[in-house]
Amino acid sequence: MANPMNRRRCHPNRRTKPVTTIADAENPVSASQEIFDQCEKLKQKILSSPNGKIEIWTYRQELLDQYEQLILCDLDYAIEKKIEHDLWTIIFKNEISYKQEQLKENSQNPMKRAEIQTSLQNFYEYASGYYMKLLQDVVHSYNFENSICKLTFPLLQKRNQYSTQNRSCKEASMLYFIQHILVHVGDLNRYSNHIDLAKTFYQYAIHTIPCLGQPYNQIAILHEMKNPSSLLTPGQNQLITAYYYIRSIAIKVTFPLAISNLEKLFQRLKDIPITRYEQQQNDFLTLFLQIIAMINLEANLDDIQSFINLFRTIIIKNFNQLNFIQMITIIMFTLHRTLDLLPRSSSSKKPELQFDITLQLFIMIIEQCLEAMQLPLSMMIIDEQHILPILYLSFAYLSNIQKFKTELFEHHVFKQKPSMWHSLAKLLRSFGVYASSLDVSKGKNETSGSLFFKYSDYPLVEERALECFTPLNDIIKSYSFKKYGEDDDETINEHVSEKDVRQLRKLRLVSIVRNLCQKNDDKTKKKIFDHLITYAKDEIVCFESSSPLIQQIPSSNFGVPGDRRITQKPTTDEQKPYNPSGANVKTPRGARNVALRQFLEPALAACESASTTRSLNQKNTSNETSSFPPPPPAPPPPLTEPFIGDSDAWPRLPSSCDSKDLFQQQSFDYESRPDSVWSNTDDSKDQYAFQSQTLATPAQQILAPGLMFSQPLSKHNPKQ
Repeated sequence: MANPMNRRRCHPNRRTKPVTTIADAENPVSASQEIFDQCEKLKQKILSSPNGKIEIWTYRQELLDQYEQLILCDLDYAIEKKIEHDLWTIIFKNEISYKQEQLKENSQNPMKRAEIQTSLQNFYEYASGYYMKLLQDVVHSYNFENSICKLTFPLLQKRNQYSTQNRSCKEASMLYFIQHILVHVGDLNRYSNHIDLAKTFYQYAIHTIPCLGQPYNQIAILHEMKNPSSLLTPGQNQLITAYYYIRSIAIKVTFPLAISNLEKLFQRLKDIPITRYEQQQNDFLTLFLQIIAMINLEANLDDIQSFINLFRTIIIKNFNQLNFIQMITIIMFTLHRTLDLLPRSSSSKKPELQFDITLQLFIMIIEQCLEAMQLPLSMMIIDEQHILPILYLSFAYLSNIQKFKTELFEHHVFKQKPSMWHSLAKLLRSFGVYASSLDVSKGKNETSGSLFFKYSDYPLVEERALECFTPLNDIIKSYSFKKYGEDDDETINEHVSEKDVRQLRKLRLVSIVRNLCQKNDDKTKKKIFDHLITYAKDEIVCFESSSPLIQQIPSSNFGVPGDRRITQKPTTDEQKPYNPSGANVKTPRGARNVALRQFLEPALAACESASTTRSLNQKNTSNETSSFPPPPPAPPPPLTEPFIGDSDAWPRLPSSCDSKDLFQQQSFDYESRPDSVWSNTDDSKDQYAFQSQTLATPAQQILAPGLMFSQPLSKHNPKQ
């Protein structure tokens, strides 16, 4: 006897013909074929009938019942015949398109337009409710368990124990159908302007099957829409839009419409004049996207260098970790495209030039990140932990793309950046990684305490965000995303502390660079990466740059107003600071320099401005004039020695014969002024030079509370 639940499901509308259930049929395949044939007949009737007729609603209801029966009874066969696609297109999408056209036609009739809008909104709600009910019935019918289903239907587990049906299907078919429903429920919410809810369903769809490109394309469309309630800037919306279009293309199953959508976005960006960015430097994300658009469309490549130079000057002071990860993801996509490793609408005419410009942009971002990390601690405006994920992804990609571009590291862009390799070597040395923790030859038993082997299948946060991303697929495919996924009620996944994650990131970065240094070309037997030299010292992995350091000025001001720090160091004795005794002055290192300057400079300046002897003014009258105010007129010589509390007495500075004191007077020369102590340093690692200038403010203003520096920082100009 047939299950009464099956009879009700097969005949929700009594006007439909009785249909034999697949469960009662002797041959389920032939029964599925019979239902499919009936669906095709109804489908042709609907497509041949004009919209708006009453008969079309009857045909749609019958077809909806037939589709639902086939899906609930034989999901594999339904997916094979693309029933889910016809269900969306014929039953729902065509009706939505028809009503939207009616809205446009009745734009001048407010009453009719309001009526159609209400009808359309009700149809959105009906379609969304139908899909959610269908998803629940399918999961219940096949006893399928999934984390997304548990989030959507928390009572599903209790219903399963009362299920008497014994149906089965392929897991791939079930996951695909779940994702298909989630995407279209997101579409229905997007049509209703429920933007946040729509994005939630799209993200659920990505979590269900990360290797299909359609949900990424739908999220990009969301961010391309004008959302008044969004807190993102136009540049951030454009960056996210391009990022998700790229994710929809650079994936195992590419969504074809994303290619044309991305090209339309690039067409809107490629012709923006550079004067816009010179006036609005906070719009650097749009500037970056315009550079990428010009590269991908091969438009205005002769003028692109001026855009790159402007981008170089504003990149670091606009640092944001999420934005930078999305930016380098877009660069990876562009590099892969120039090597014909990803689909595009048309073939490239100048692939080598595209590759050179994109690689230059990529290395420039890496160089700026490394440069920002070499600042003294007191001047660092970006945390090291925010930059390391960007560097890790960058070098992971460079090591991966070397398989397709064997002469990659011989490119002139790498050879022109010796300071970058010095900064990278210094950074990697600071990690203090033991060679034994990366030595694969010893095996995992001897290195069981190493995080590098213990969590070799753990995806870092930045890698989890790029799951199934084609340019990094060779690296990401070795990770277990399910093992370290989100916790649920039944499965307790292994948890990795934040401290271990940070250390693991450092270990992997050191391992990538060390493997590059040790790898040889199979044909020429030469090293493929000769910019760094690696060795072990006291069992610690060390790195040194193989090229001499060329003194050069950093390309950014690091976002500090008035900051013009340089990395050039004095090379002659004349350029080095000195004191009257002739000994070289060594600049304090590390975080002490700012603190000591803040404490000593006001006191030194006050003493000099209050000095009764201005012999130094005569010394520099021909070339330099002192900006200190003249001292007050000397009082008449007292008959007796004034006591210290006398208000008319001017403080006397200790003479050269007196004992040394903290505020001992020095000869008034530009090289011995208080600023000159901070001008240069003998240490060529992490100190910056500042130009000494005369003080144009009185001592009372210098000693005002809350004033850190008496003069803005500027470039050092050694006296000739």
